[in-house]
Amino acid sequence: MIGQAILMMAGLSLGMSLMANKPPISTPHSVPSLLARPPYNCLTREVWSPAKRAWCDRFGPHSEPWPKVARPEMRDSDRNRYTPIRLSTLPSDTSLTGTAPKSIALSLVDLPETAGNSQKQTSVSIQQGQSAVVMLSNVGLADDSVQGIRYRFEFEPQGMIDNEEKWQLVWMGRQQICWPGRGPEEWTNQPCS
Repeated sequence: MIGQAILMMAGLSLGMSLMANKPPISTPHSVPSLLARPPYNCLTREVWSPAKRAWCDRFGPHSEPWPKVARPEMRDSDRNRYTPIRLSTLPSDTSLTGTAPKSIALSLVDLPETAGNSQKQTSVSIQQGQSAVVMLSNVGLADDSVQGIRYRFEFEPQGMIDNEEKWQLVWMGRQQICWPGRGPEEWTNQPCS
């Protein structure tokens, strides 16, 4: 029994010394660990940093650079969740083009009065030379059925003016969220009661 223990320890010692001198195993096409959990989400629409654009162009879920406008299948599925607002119904003196999509969007809608604890949010997502999306929302409305409203504005590039990109509004839509018991309590195009 003692002899077996000595032999096992000698074998273990020999094995450990062989492993210490062995070069690390590498596969010819090892997959970087960052591919298991990508550092960037290439399906978002915010303004991308140069590092994110470079990473998504190389490793993203597409094989070509982003198309000239937002991918139609994503844009259409987003639009389906909104009640569209026909641009032809806007006042004729309204400018739908300019270098500041957010300013254009803010000039087109008056967000209604709110109760004391309201939350107004504005987000702008611009892919230079490709598309721009502006979101305006206001939650905590002084209304008995509608708790909040949200607008989506989609712009397409129209060239350059004085080294600034010119944008044209091509689509807008509206959603609402209802107070509890008055309809859907999530953003929807369904009416509140």
